[in-house]
Amino acid sequence: MPALTLPRVTYLGGHPDRTEQSAQLTVVLDRSGIVVRGRFRRFLEFRWPDLRGLDVRSPDIVTFVLSTSLSEVDADGATLHLRTDRGLSRLHVNGVRQADLRAALAGWVTREAGPDAPLPATPPPAPRQVDGQLGTVRMALDVWRAASLGREPLADRSTLAYRLAVAENHRFAGAFTEAVAVLGPLAAEAARAFGPTDDDTLKVRNALGQTYLAAGAVDDGLDVLRELVAVTEHLHGVDGELSLVFRNNLAIGYQQAGQYALAIDLHGQNVRHTERRRGPADLETIGRRNNLAATLALAGQRERAITGYWAVLDALAGADHALGVTARQNLAILHNPSWRP
Repeated sequence: MPALTLPRVTYLGGHPDRTEQSAQLTVVLDRSGIVVRGRFRRFLEFRWPDLRGLDVRSPDIVTFVLSTSLSEVDADGATLHLRTDRGLSRLHVNGVRQADLRAALAGWVTREAGPDAPLPATPPPAPRQVDGQLGTVRMALDVWRAASLGREPLADRSTLAYRLAVAENHRFAGAFTEAVAVLGPLAAEAARAFGPTDDDTLKVRNALGQTYLAAGAVDDGLDVLRELVAVTEHLHGVDGELSLVFRNNLAIGYQQAGQYALAIDLHGQNVRHTERRRGPADLETIGRRNNLAATLALAGQRERAITGYWAVLDALAGADHALGVTARQNLAILHNPSWRP
């Protein structure tokens, strides 16, 4: 099926070139984009790369009563919102409910896009460039200083926080060797000073695992994070704050390694645990649903990712939140049949 055709569409407004409401239109989706046609001419066109957001909503009858006198708008239809840099256009599809229109769009793009194609594993970063013999000496001194900082006795938690911040600065600057040189000894020193299962000690080990991942040492990073998740689940329960954070980081590590089934399972656990603890409408739950949808998209599971982003939007219940903006943007991307992770 090369195109999806939606008849009995009413344009409600929003596009700067089309301010008037118009009925008896047809919407056609194909690989180039979304075309709105009248009986004898093209009415509007939205190319996939130009779309900044896509949403499907049930009609607001009060709004229709106040804003339109068109008899062609029915209460059983669904409204398709298309956002570009030029604004938001609203198209009411008569006779098709919200869930059915969403399913039709997702089914069409899944068939048109073809088989799933996951994003390959993240390649390791390029080796740091060292400028000659002097650069090698300087780097060795930097690593020595970093390791020395990590081994110094810890007098209090403020000192631990400072050294952790130094290591994080190294990591964000791409100086992974120096970051590991701080964090390895610091984890051991924190365990000696505060205990191996102290929350601050666990946070240092988490930073170490993430640094290994960033440096391309994926197996080492996964080993650290797997152990952390097991420890925190034992200490704080499966839905403890640290358990959720470390499980999320482990999922990101599996995603980086291209092990998407494991990443999806961990994100799914986080959604369930957070929903049970905080409720389905809590922003933390919605954020974890967003993480799951993003991973599904990168895994090439387009239809499941689309369903996940619809769940994010529905949970927000129309609230103007950054998660909603992201979900609508990603839905526009995912409904483009030419998009690949």
